[in-house]
Amino acid sequence: MKKKFECVVTGGAGFIGSCLAKRLVDEGHRVVVLDNLCTGNMANVPNGAEFIYFDIANPAGYYKLSKLKPDVMFHIAGQSSGEISFENPFYDLDVNTKGTVLLLDHCHKNGIKRFFYTSSMSVYGDRRKKVDESETPEPISFYGTTKLASEKYISIYSKNGIDFTIFRPFNVYGPLQNLTNMKQGMVSIFMAFLLKGETVHVKGSLERYRDFVYIDDVVECFMRCLESKNAVNKIYNLATGKKTTVGKLLELMFAAAGKPDYPVKVAGNTPGDTFGIFGDNSKVMRETGWKPETVLNKGLKNMYDHYANMKKRS
Repeated sequence: MKKKFECVVTGGAGFIGSCLAKRLVDEGHRVVVLDNLCTGNMANVPNGAEFIYFDIANPAGYYKLSKLKPDVMFHIAGQSSGEISFENPFYDLDVNTKGTVLLLDHCHKNGIKRFFYTSSMSVYGDRRKKVDESETPEPISFYGTTKLASEKYISIYSKNGIDFTIFRPFNVYGPLQNLTNMKQGMVSIFMAFLLKGETVHVKGSLERYRDFVYIDDVVECFMRCLESKNAVNKIYNLATGKKTTVGKLLELMFAAAGKPDYPVKVAGNTPGDTFGIFGDNSKVMRETGWKPETVLNKGLKNMYDHYANMKKRS
């Protein structure tokens, strides 16, 4: 029988956090969700999870966690848009780096020994190639810089007895992604235009490329690392290892919607946007046995059908 853990999930009302929280609950773990609902939604918090309204960047609020003695801290909360980071780098620094340090300090003072952190592919910068975890990070956005700084703080705190696993997700997509945030998530932004019947506005070349990884595969990797001793004090790319251009993404998305000739407008660009990057996932596959299972056309179909059905019911 697998060990059952007491888990805290920051950002557990958001996209990745809520999907992880649900999987943890479904497998019998005790789950407490922390979220300030800035971009998260209470409807995403799974039944069976305890919810605490909480801002990780506010030191005055940490008294709310005084009675919690979890085995594991999953830290997923944060400002997750490179574009927004250029609009307000101080907010980005406050939430992503200060919030992480406050959480680490809380773990250190309260004997919480296992810390999972969701970093980002943005720490690599504009590499225009497949990257593995040995690459020297060179972020080109404030967002990527705050994520890298948090990784460094985690490394230092690990010397005080906190075991970590750091994930660098590439472009995560799937059902429950926030379609109202038009400054974060390439797939969700394009799908929001599509579902509203509006011309899809693409900022930057259709030849740009990314690595799109489905939410179920991301959650599965978290779960495997929770159960694997090999994942302790490691950094892993969460990626498929496959390069997909923006143009190809749109082609597959429109096919999933049954609208192959849907209109597209290409204009403008996004500050700090990388032209192209995709991830080498061989390390996490070798050390944990994880592998991504969902091909892009199937994942896009699942996501489109989810939102199209929601629209019909509303």
